[in-house]
Amino acid sequence: MQVPNKVLLVTPHPDDAEGGCGGTVARWIEQGADVVYVLCTNGDKGTTDLEMTPARLAETREREQLEAARVLGVKDVVFLRHPDGTLEDDRQFREEVVREIRRHRPDVVMCMDPFRAVSHSHRDHRISGQVTLDAVGTYAWRPLYFPNHVADEGLTPHAVPNIYLWGSEEPDTFVDVSTTIDRKVETLLKHASQMTNPERTRLRVPEGARRVAETNGTGLEYAEGFRVMSFSHDPLLVA
Repeated sequence: MQVPNKVLLVTPHPDDAEGGCGGTVARWIEQGADVVYVLCTNGDKGTTDLEMTPARLAETREREQLEAARVLGVKDVVFLRHPDGTLEDDRQFREEVVREIRRHRPDVVMCMDPFRAVSHSHRDHRISGQVTLDAVGTYAWRPLYFPNHVADEGLTPHAVPNIYLWGSEEPDTFVDVSTTIDRKVETLLKHASQMTNPERTRLRVPEGARRVAETNGTGLEYAEGFRVMSFSHDPLLVA
């Protein structure tokens, strides 16, 4: 598998990126990739603590995300700061994602697979994935969508050739994370407000990666799986 030069990762909540594909991100960065996160929500509802306030939790989780990104070597984190549970498949959110694609011009975009047939997926997960798919497949490469990006911000359209969907029920591409599984655990533990049982995290994360590797017959010790989509961006083929 060729390591991409530039990766834009759209993640719904703090800690979702590390939990879903932190091993792959770590490996690609080690091999020279530049990775930028677009964090859609501020994580302000992610608690069962009745004494916690949304504002305090959002501040905590932003700090945790920055620390996790630093450990991984992520180049930048773009904070959209939507409150948890409020993502909508609307013009505002689509424009925000398209803007970051045009700004960073990635070879690969990563996001959560919005399509589930068996298990439930958090609403923010589904919507962030669907909006990102549409941004890549329809909007970002066509100049007449959000022309203000060109006229007012000096951006130009950008065609992304590949999108990696994590959390898919039917992955078709697997990345060997045997050398970076410990880094994945380390970065997840930076999200201390969520990983309240560190020992459980240290056990469950490698177990999950081992199960992905074994279930899909990869022959690897640890793996992360993705459903990969490629786009031609040929106007005659993409209507």
